Amino acid sequence: MEYKTTYTKKEIDELVDWFTTHTFEKELDMGGGINIRDVQMAIGPLIYMAQTQYENKTFSGQIYFLFRIRDELLKQNKVTGEK
Repeated sequence: MEYKTTYTKKEIDELVDWFTTHTFEKELDMGGGINIRDVQMAIGPLIYMAQTQYENKTFSGQIYFLFRIRDELLKQNKVTGEK
């Protein structure tokens, strides 16, 4: 997804639904020196923040990062199945 300053509730709901219905590997190297050792632990707070602050421009970077995590999981074939 392209970076945006605000997101719609529908976009966030679809993203959260994706994370809650898929399983994925524990670690993820995002490149650029960003290595997530426990994806599930990392996305918990980001999902909560996205659900409560999706219209707040201050948090657009963190929400975009959540979309990037999903995209990298898919790109690197680290999605292991559906729940």
